[in-house]
Amino acid sequence: MKKKHLSILTRLVYITILTTFWVIAYERPEDVFSKETNDDSLEIDRLFQDMDILKTPHITSPIEISLMDLNGKKIRLSDFKGKIVFLNFWTTWCVPCRLEMISMEKLHTRLKDKDFVMVAIDLIEPTRRVKKFFKDNKLTFMSLLDKRGKVGSGYGVKNLPTTFILDREGRIIGQAVGPREWDSKKAIAIFERLIDAGADTSP
Repeated sequence: MKKKHLSILTRLVYITILTTFWVIAYERPEDVFSKETNDDSLEIDRLFQDMDILKTPHITSPIEISLMDLNGKKIRLSDFKGKIVFLNFWTTWCVPCRLEMISMEKLHTRLKDKDFVMVAIDLIEPTRRVKKFFKDNKLTFMSLLDKRGKVGSGYGVKNLPTTFILDREGRIIGQAVGPREWDSKKAIAIFERLIDAGADTSP
């Protein structure tokens, strides 16, 4: 009787081992990737909500811009393809904009060596004024000049500051109207998650 009982137990253990091996061996890589991607998306959703960042609908075509930087060099948004882009609209006379840039500089310093680029677009101001502001405040991220405000209008900017988050293809995935503490743990977590998530981070 004992032998029969042991025999049944042995078979059950054997079947359990085989089943476990089959699940591990035949789980498709794409299924694992899908789970990880979904987890990333859910976490990014939560982080966006925590920072009061509006997730925007998936835009199939990247939005292109072409503006001069403070040194007179033409910069295109497509130059940053493959990176997560922090795109901020501002002016020197906007007090919340000026205060926000302290935290922006800290975020930029932390992530500048990763697949991340920070771009501030000044609206309708003289180059010398923007240059002086950047120099006085020791800001090291990129600044572009929207001399006529056409790019700002194209993005539908009505309040300052306004920040857009773009995925690696140049598509808008998030928008923040008003200042944020961009050097906070939550903000840093957003961009680190987006950077680590891979090429497609759109909602």
